[in-house]
Amino acid sequence: MFKILIIDPNLPFRQSLRNLLIKNLPQIDVEVAADNNEGLEKLAAFQPHLVLLDVHLPGESGLKLARRIKSDHPEVIIALLTSYNLPEYHAAAKQCGIEHVVPKDHWTGEDIMALIDQLYHQLCGERR
Repeated sequence: MFKILIIDPNLPFRQSLRNLLIKNLPQIDVEVAADNNEGLEKLAAFQPHLVLLDVHLPGESGLKLARRIKSDHPEVIIALLTSYNLPEYHAAAKQCGIEHVVPKDHWTGEDIMALIDQLYHQLCGERR
């Protein structure tokens, strides 16, 4: 089963994204976390294929958390969720081992669904 962990401090966004994924992708399992500590705990227990990670987290930035995740779990794919769709963020994300940057501006869910469809196909060999 394809597993996704959402780490985002915004409860309404986190719930909306989780509901969108579950509704449209019944063959996946989704867990959520509000901050870096909860995220690391869920990462270890849940062992996701994909982490959707907000850039702004309480305590530690999403970029720093991505480095920690990649250090311990290099196989996990990370997509950074950010309201700042700027070249500097893309460059910083790449340096931290983040494979994808997904802008939150004017977010409809289509972009994240397309990304998950692509990753699911690559890892599971089938389309959702």
